[in-house]
Amino acid sequence: MKNLIVASALSLALIGGLVHAQTPPAAAAATGAKAGSSDPIVVMRNEQRAARNAFNAAAKPIRAERAATVQAAVDKAVADAKASGKDPVVAGRVARRQATEATKPDFDAKMKPIIEARNEAMAAAKAKRDAAMAKR
Repeated sequence: MKNLIVASALSLALIGGLVHAQTPPAAAAATGAKAGSSDPIVVMRNEQRAARNAFNAAAKPIRAERAATVQAAVDKAVADAKASGKDPVVAGRVARRQATEATKPDFDAKMKPIIEARNEAMAAAKAKRDAAMAKR
């Protein structure tokens, strides 16, 4: 009985130690190291990541608006095709293509400023990296 208690206490201690060993303190340290890194390539990648994230956040509502407009046109075409006895799949495909082409100029005009901002930020990050690498 005494050996059973000692064995169970020892196994609980070992399991507790293994569970503690599974927590990733190195991952947290690595994240902190990346954020404050002085390596020019790491800094460039972080700046580019931030530029891409900002671009995606700005582009998401524009893309959603276009998708909603296109989907409304497709739904209307499919309903009209069903009512007239035509193939709704073909009507939907044709309507999607036509609506996408019709919304392209407006979509491109809305996307142009954020694309330019992203490209400028990416180029600035590369130029900053190149300047830092030249100092080495």
